[in-house]
Amino acid sequence: MDYLLYNLSGKKAARGDECLLDADEREQYARRGERYLITRALLKKELARRCGVAPEEIRFSYNEHGKPSFEQQHFNISHSGNLLCMAFHHADIGVDIQQIRPVRRMESLAHRIMSEQQLEIFREQGSRAEDFFTCWSIAEALVKLHAATIWDALRYPFTYKNGRVSTAETLPSVKIHLFTPAEGFCGAIAMRTEA
Repeated sequence: MDYLLYNLSGKKAARGDECLLDADEREQYARRGERYLITRALLKKELARRCGVAPEEIRFSYNEHGKPSFEQQHFNISHSGNLLCMAFHHADIGVDIQQIRPVRRMESLAHRIMSEQQLEIFREQGSRAEDFFTCWSIAEALVKLHAATIWDALRYPFTYKNGRVSTAETLPSVKIHLFTPAEGFCGAIAMRTEA
């Protein structure tokens, strides 16, 4: 497993990046703007480098939730604030980064992503925003690994306490890697340990 981080603040698309997009991606670019183009071009260039093909040859398949995949390389991406993270692995992978910030309705959101056991730990540790966003990153990485959505998070239980995370026995062969993408951010990568 490895990952790349990009600060997109002030970044502009390179000349010719639009040529890397297929027709559907061009529609997305028209709706979502330059950040979409930059992200898609960076991803295609990195996949091309890793797989020995031209970036314009990269064509994605999508699951029912819109998650892209490429048959030659497992990958996942995440955005938060001005940061972009791309993670790569030899098997399924999910990544999430979050900017730590004040949040309203933290307790009700925590109920959507944390098991009762994890909620208890969260409350014991003071219900801090840093712990909330770390748990959110873990939950998001797990659901991305399983090609689901964040609202399926309770199907993938974990515990996070004092900076350490572990998954439930119902998730064999899954490893979680926590990291700090930048000051004021947290991140988690969920990956299969077997191909």
